[in-house]
Amino acid sequence: MLTIDHKHCTGCGACIEACPQLAVVKIRDRYKFVYPSIDPQRCTDCGKCDEVCPLRGQPDTPSDGLGRDFPPLYYAGKARDKATLSNSHAGGLFFLLGKHVIAQEGVVYGCAFDENFHPRHIRASTLDELEEMRGIKPVQSDTDGTFSSVRSDLESGMTVLFAGTPCQCDGLRHFLGRHCDKLILVDMLCGGVTSEGVFHRYLHWREQRLGGRIRDIRFENKRAFGHKRGTRVIFRWGHFRYLLSLPAPVDSFICMLQSGAVLRRSCGSCSYACPERVGDISLGRFVNIRRAHPDFSYDGGVSLVVVSTPKGKALLDELADEVDLETSDLTRASYNRRLVSSVRQSRHRKKRLDEIFSGHFDVAAEDFRVRGMLSRIMIWCRWLLPDCVAIGFDRAKRRGRALLKRIRSTLAPEKR
Repeated sequence: MLTIDHKHCTGCGACIEACPQLAVVKIRDRYKFVYPSIDPQRCTDCGKCDEVCPLRGQPDTPSDGLGRDFPPLYYAGKARDKATLSNSHAGGLFFLLGKHVIAQEGVVYGCAFDENFHPRHIRASTLDELEEMRGIKPVQSDTDGTFSSVRSDLESGMTVLFAGTPCQCDGLRHFLGRHCDKLILVDMLCGGVTSEGVFHRYLHWREQRLGGRIRDIRFENKRAFGHKRGTRVIFRWGHFRYLLSLPAPVDSFICMLQSGAVLRRSCGSCSYACPERVGDISLGRFVNIRRAHPDFSYDGGVSLVVVSTPKGKALLDELADEVDLETSDLTRASYNRRLVSSVRQSRHRKKRLDEIFSGHFDVAAEDFRVRGMLSRIMIWCRWLLPDCVAIGFDRAKRRGRALLKRIRSTLAPEKR
């Protein structure tokens, strides 16, 4: 029988779907994080749940029999199409990958919000369905029935692209129990996930402050802030719809996530935050692109792309006409810390979650509020600076430094 380790369990759901007796059920703790629970009256000790659990051994990385001699490749990449880039996270690579698979009569599985802001994995066989998966969702998604649906599609001979957190991708691989040539795993460079309960309490708090009902929310706002992170909220007040844009440092919810104050317990000791990736391709935001690749235009956002298998390399090569790529390396890619280490949990995590679930989200958010009018003005000025202007400043600065260096070398006295 599977032993539930609440400190390390990721809630991937593989054990729930694998149980032939339906003895493993989904429960939520006091903070609404999902965990499996075994019904002893139904359990027959078949061991299937233990067999598919990723925690029973090391993460099932591509080096374990899938491309053992294939060295990981690192790229900075972005979509060439501006419409694709402006409506997608980072460089828009996930949408292009999904679009290519659907064009080959395959299907894509990824996370989307429904009308009640319930995060769940959906199946997309059309571009309209793929559109719903765009953008990042820092909330643990519901994968009920997804793994079984993926298996059915693979058995029917379809190409399947599954996108999710590394623990979800690893859970799917253990659930299938075999290597599938037509399965493409795309794992995200995850900064941790919070529970649906925390997210809904944030939405309720935001609606109270706005005085209206939220109709749409995205944790990406390129139209206002370019490649920099921000929140875009569309809400209804009376008969009118309004748009609220917030830079990341001003949104208390994003600050809570980044500080590790409201994340799942297992996120603080994530074994997947390492260069040995689970997926064929790993995607994330290319952090500090100005320093890592000063000549690569970051206008509109740039993705960090890690290719871990020949299958992933072949798929990326098929998109050569649609993306701009520049070869990188682990040193520069590691500016995104989720490639080398897990997020650090806040020592005040339990206190913050207790405040949120006792109905005092405003109290929990107070410690993450930017203090001082000058600080707020500086943040807004930096975030509202268009990418094209920032790129021009960067180039002018580099040219000025090069010119100053030449002048100094010219005026320097010759050594005798």
